[in-house]
Amino acid sequence: MAIGPEVPSEREAAVKHLLRRAARRRRPSQVFSDVPHGRDTDANREFASHREPNGAVWFFLFLPAFVIAYAICVKMGVL
Repeated sequence: MAIGPEVPSEREAAVKHLLRRAARRRRPSQVFSDVPHGRDTDANREFASHREPNGAVWFFLFLPAFVIAYAICVKMGVL
């Protein structure tokens, strides 16, 4: 039985050294995403005027088509 402090073995010293090196290793402060919209900081970009300038055109173009498809489905008794 040892009375004084134990002397670490070479393996323990090597493990402690590796753990200290791993703890000192710094991570990058900012990770950049490969997704382009992930870097956009504009919270209202989906409501920006340049996003869908022809949104009304699409709406009024496809609204009658869906109304006609709905009427046909109702007439056939599907809905």
